[in-house]
Amino acid sequence: MADMDRTERPSFVMPLEEPAEPAVPRDSSTVIVLRDGAASVDVFMLERHLNSDVLGGAYVFPGGTVDADDADPDLADLVDGIDGDLTRALGPGALGLIVCAIRETFEEAGILLARHAYGAPVRLEDERWVEWRRALNARETTAVELAYTAGIRYAADLLRFWHRLVTPVQAPKRYDTRFFVALMPNGQTPLHDSLETTASTWVDPAGAVARGREGKLQIIYPTRKTLESLLPFARAADAFAAAVGRPAEAVTPRVVMHDGEPRVVLPDGTADLP
Repeated sequence: MADMDRTERPSFVMPLEEPAEPAVPRDSSTVIVLRDGAASVDVFMLERHLNSDVLGGAYVFPGGTVDADDADPDLADLVDGIDGDLTRALGPGALGLIVCAIRETFEEAGILLARHAYGAPVRLEDERWVEWRRALNARETTAVELAYTAGIRYAADLLRFWHRLVTPVQAPKRYDTRFFVALMPNGQTPLHDSLETTASTWVDPAGAVARGREGKLQIIYPTRKTLESLLPFARAADAFAAAVGRPAEAVTPRVVMHDGEPRVVLPDGTADLP
C-alpha cells in the first residue's frame, strides 16, 4: 500500500462562471467498499494516475461512467438481487448503473461482487481471474461475456445505494454519480489496477478527512462529503444496514466566491469549503 502523504499535488480548478449551456452530466457509479477497522469503519481507496485527465493524483473510490455494454439487455438474466430499494433509488437505468458499479470495482480494485452460478461466493483464487480482469479493463470482453466464461452471476444484493451527487454546472466535465456501499467480500484481496490507478489503501474516514484538510491527501469535495457521512459508523455492517431507505434525490452543489475564496453551496443554502 502506498504512503498517502504527498508533497506535490495537482490543484483542482473549476471556473466560477456558470456557462449558458452546462455540460450534460454522464451517468456514473462509485462503490464505497467497507470493512471493520481497529476502531471504526475502514474504506478502500485508490489513487488516480497523476497523468489522468480526470482527478489525476486524487484519492477516490472505485467507479466510473456507465457504458453501452453495462445496459446490455442480456444482463437482466445475469444479475441477481435488484430489490425494491435499488429500483426506487436508481430508477429506469438501474441495471446499467449496477453493472457499471460491479464492473468498475472489479477493474479498478480487483473486487468482484458476484457468485458462481451454483451459488458460492466468488473468491478469485483461480489465476484466470487476472487475465479476465485485464481483458475487461481493456474492453476486450464485456460483463456478459465474462459472466458466461467464468460461470458467475453478478450480485446486486451486495450493493446498497448511499447517495447521489451531480458535478456543479461550472465544471467542463460533469458526472451524475450514484454512490453505493458494499462489504468487502471474504476470500478476495483488493489491489489497484496500475493503469487508471497507481496506489491503494484502506483508510478510516476521520483520518482521511483530516489528511485532506491538512493538504496531505488530495480529496475532492464529493469524496470528502462521502467520507464524512460514514463517521457515525463503528462497524461496516452498521453502515451497510443504514443504507436501506436513504434519500435518492440528486444533490447538485454550486461553486461561488465568498470573501475572496471559493465555497460550495448546497441546494439547502448551506455553504462549505470545496
